[in-house]
Amino acid sequence: MRPTLIICFLLFSGCAAIADGAAEGRRGMELFEAGDFDGAATAFQQGIDATDGQFGRTREALYTDLGLAQFSQAQFSEAAEAFKQAMAVSESPNRRAQSAYNAGTALANTEDLEPALAYLRRALILQPDFEEARFNYELVKRRLESSQQEDGTPPEPSAFAEELKARADSLIASQRYREASNLMNDGLLQDSTIAAYSDFMQRLGEVVEIEEIATETAPDSTQ
Repeated sequence: MRPTLIICFLLFSGCAAIADGAAEGRRGMELFEAGDFDGAATAFQQGIDATDGQFGRTREALYTDLGLAQFSQAQFSEAAEAFKQAMAVSESPNRRAQSAYNAGTALANTEDLEPALAYLRRALILQPDFEEARFNYELVKRRLESSQQEDGTPPEPSAFAEELKARADSLIASQRYREASNLMNDGLLQDSTIAAYSDFMQRLGEVVEIEEIATETAPDSTQ
């Protein structure tokens, strides 16, 4: 069974009574809490229309709650677009991180995993201690790697995998093939993206096998 993604949204927090879009926002939240997600989405969109061309907390909250209402109806692509708009108008790095997280999580539910990963990464850049974003980032990353392996597409090597490959190349330059092969195989147990170098590892294993056969069949010079 596929693990469920954590969903954490920034809900509409209320705005000044005179603020454009605030009345629509409050009405949208009342509809949302009553389970009328479609009506809520309509109200939030009306609030967005009333704040056209503005930036700031009210418009950000309206876009966020529009995304929440759409997500609640399994309209994940539409929700992701709303969260992206919330990110664009936000004036707070932490709230931009929240919007990036929401967008990435929504995209993950459309199976558009690479863009989902990019938005979750953006959330972590903006807020490195964002635990929910880190959880979903790791979960989406594993799903992406798994899907790539299933369709025969090699995973994107991590920085660790690239470093290990460079070390293996250095060992090969010194004709230390067995050490290089062991290094890559041990690394695969720690990082699945080393599978990106599976062809290299297979060729290296063949070289090691040939070397061992040659050693076994070579005349004993001590005789």
